Amino acid sequence: MTLPSKFFCLLWACGLVAAAAPGEAFEVSFGVSVGGIQVGTDPALAVSPFASLLWRTESGFLLEAHDMFSILPDDRSVGVHNRTSVTLGYAWDKGNVSVGPSLSFYSMPVCGVDYCRRVTGAAPGGHAQTDWYFAGPLGASVSANLAWYDGSSFMLLGSAAVTVTAGPILRLEI
Repeated sequence: MTLPSKFFCLLWACGLVAAAAPGEAFEVSFGVSVGGIQVGTDPALAVSPFASLLWRTESGFLLEAHDMFSILPDDRSVGVHNRTSVTLGYAWDKGNVSVGPSLSFYSMPVCGVDYCRRVTGAAPGGHAQTDWYFAGPLGASVSANLAWYDGSSFMLLGSAAVTVTAGPILRLEI
């Protein structure tokens, strides 16, 4: 069994444990993060609105569905990178931390060593996020995502993209 297979089996087992525990609260959170994405040879600015639905158990385990839509402004054109993830983690009164698999859909300008062009497609990946609430429902969120692009490309350096963003977050319990 390969390392990614073991990781997804462990993630699935943790999900079963979390689902079997009594729930404490559902939360909806949303915000806008700003950060960067490294694709090809040029890093790009990422302005990224996001939304999450989080289910927290009494023991602190959490299951979260998260979607982030990154707008990638560039002097050549505008790109988009949408990432959806399902994560497991741990929550406490003032914050949470989670990690899990993600799936990204993208259409963006990418530059290689010699030239630039638009690339489009879908990519599996991994996502990690932490949220810290310092003023009631208001807080800050930091997330990182690594997406693996399929096939070989002269444009995509190492066939991967790294996105790191940070910004304000608002949490509502339902």
